[in-house]
Amino acid sequence: MIERFTGQLPAWARPTHPVLRHELGTGSVRLPWQARYGRALGVVLVGALLLLIGVLAATDLFRRAAGQNSVETVNAILYFPALIVQVILRVAAFALTSGTVGEQIRLGNWDNLRATESGAELTLRAKWVSVFYRLRGLFGVVIALRVGLIGLLLYDLTAFQGRYLDLFIVGITPEVPLVLAVLLLSLLMTAVLLLPVTAAGFDAAMGLLLSASVQQRTYTTLLQAVYILVRIGILVLVVGTAETFLRGELPATDPVAWLLLFALGALGDWGLAFLYLGRFGEIWAIVPYGILLGLAILIFSLIQAALADAVLAFAARRAQRRG
Repeated sequence: MIERFTGQLPAWARPTHPVLRHELGTGSVRLPWQARYGRALGVVLVGALLLLIGVLAATDLFRRAAGQNSVETVNAILYFPALIVQVILRVAAFALTSGTVGEQIRLGNWDNLRATESGAELTLRAKWVSVFYRLRGLFGVVIALRVGLIGLLLYDLTAFQGRYLDLFIVGITPEVPLVLAVLLLSLLMTAVLLLPVTAAGFDAAMGLLLSASVQQRTYTTLLQAVYILVRIGILVLVVGTAETFLRGELPATDPVAWLLLFALGALGDWGLAFLYLGRFGEIWAIVPYGILLGLAILIFSLIQAALADAVLAFAARRAQRRG
């Protein structure tokens, strides 16, 4: 299955490519069993801590119930742990690539790479795609959490003898038939699975652009910190503002409300809030054209993937000229 998937990738993105194989082999040392078990224990403890954070946030420090039913409870508990893990994923993707060119210069390899046909470009592309291999554990956790929440959403659809979705589309703007509502909901699920991949790919490409544009190590470190803080700041601002609006504490016109919720799904929590049908159905009722948010987020994820490729190509051209 994995070989069939990797066979669809460009030659430079396959683990059999010599440049990528060298990149993935750099610094890879088999740890002793004590270290491996220690790492596994650390992962379990971090997972338990994140789950505790989710419970505390969902219950407001045990002052209220996490939800009115099992599906809402699980969604509320998993929301913040999933959000934290994907923030770590995004920061790690950027950090892994933002020092690439400077590192090659310090190792004395850069002039040789630039002199080789497509050497600089292949090096940067190998570094970019290595992010997905190196962070496969984090990607696995992020995707698994989303698949689980999608499963709960599908389970929710079976309520009321399978007519649960019919109740949510009554009186919304625009009025849509059930078949179209199902299609739009499936597009949301697709977008929610794509966004972690395209967002991390975009951040990895931005890291490469930084490494190709800034020569001084001090400035690189400073810009790394600024980029990460801006990313986290945008997330906190968007998620906080959207939650305030959904609680009814922030008045907004219909277009502003739609854009705010689009920003929540595209730039904030990557669609996590929309994976609880009770909440998403409420959005359809209070925000005109809210049912189209899934389609809009899917289009955004595809544009983000194209932008990541464009930034990567631009970074390669800048790196080729860097001495």
